[in-house]
Amino acid sequence: MSAQRRNWVTSASALLAVAAVLVLVAGAYMARNGGTLLPFRWVDASGPFERVSAEQIRAAVAPEAARGFFFVDLAAVRASALSLPWVAEAEVRKIWPDTLEVRVRERRVLGRQGADRLVDVSGNVFNARGVGETRGLPLLDAPIEQMPQLAEYYRLASSDVERIGRQITVARLSARGALELQLDDGLRVHLGSLDQDARWKRFINSLPRLAALDPRPIAQIDLRYTHGYAVRYADAQPAASLPN
Repeated sequence: MSAQRRNWVTSASALLAVAAVLVLVAGAYMARNGGTLLPFRWVDASGPFERVSAEQIRAAVAPEAARGFFFVDLAAVRASALSLPWVAEAEVRKIWPDTLEVRVRERRVLGRQGADRLVDVSGNVFNARGVGETRGLPLLDAPIEQMPQLAEYYRLASSDVERIGRQITVARLSARGALELQLDDGLRVHLGSLDQDARWKRFINSLPRLAALDPRPIAQIDLRYTHGYAVRYADAQPAASLPN
């Protein structure tokens, strides 16, 4: 190899080494100061809002938004928005060159679990401290992993009883899957853990006939029978049995 060629190779190698160092330095600088190179000037938080505000959303995502346009982790921004108890869903995107958009959907409350925990329409339980009085909401009582199932039962049964002018005030689902409902007049309905849909339809369809047979207030109905169900009246008379 000629001296001239060796000098050229040496110079090229040196330039490549310098370039590599500069790339590393630039990368380190960007990693540390990326948020200042192209910061978000706008965090567009949108609702509609009833329980949370745009200011709360912005405050929740601020630490992640500070990373700037190039280095922001959108999944982390979404997780920050979802950390607010009343936020059910969050969609996040960045808009060139300086806007972070966060759209949220709030939870729709179905009932309460205890004094300070609420249940949304999907059966998710969340902390509701500081939201005010919750005792007017129906009580939904189930193991946490079965709450979505109870929420579905409650929604379906509520639509039926509302058509006859009643409301469900308590819905319970045991760890073994036994379902019990209580109406606003105190009537307790035991559906057991099997064939709950069929049992409920049998009850709700025969309720007008039951009232016609005996107008006394009913305290309890037990649907855990293959044919018909047992009725206990509020005056503690012996139970009656209504066949199919």
